[in-house]
Amino acid sequence: MNREFLAIEFKRTQDTRNKYVKKATVVAQVQYRSLLAGLRAVGQVKGWQTQQIVFVGGACGWVHVESFNKNMKALGVLESKWDLIRQKLVRRLLEEQDKVLRSYLAQKGGTRGHRGEGTHGKGRWHVKWDMYV
Repeated sequence: MNREFLAIEFKRTQDTRNKYVKKATVVAQVQYRSLLAGLRAVGQVKGWQTQQIVFVGGACGWVHVESFNKNMKALGVLESKWDLIRQKLVRRLLEEQDKVLRSYLAQKGGTRGHRGEGTHGKGRWHVKWDMYV
């Protein structure tokens, strides 16, 4: 029986430099080094293998294809599904970046109407709690 513990981490970072994937992966590895060392020590006694899988998504929607495919293979996902999953991930990254930008612009430009009209102006989109963009 193959026992495997997969620690899956998702890092979102700025993708403006060519080494963003490597840098974010190193951050994740350092961040969980002691936890994974403990899991490995305990797991080896019981016959478990431990592996860390780090997904990195860039703020502009970039996903490094080779590292993504490597992770999909480690997770046992059918290769025929990789492209569709990556496309959905990129779309989600772009949607989240859009929320961040809308929120920033709304807060920077102010969301209060004239004479106490409130923050629920026509065309506003509810982001979270009392935040509208």
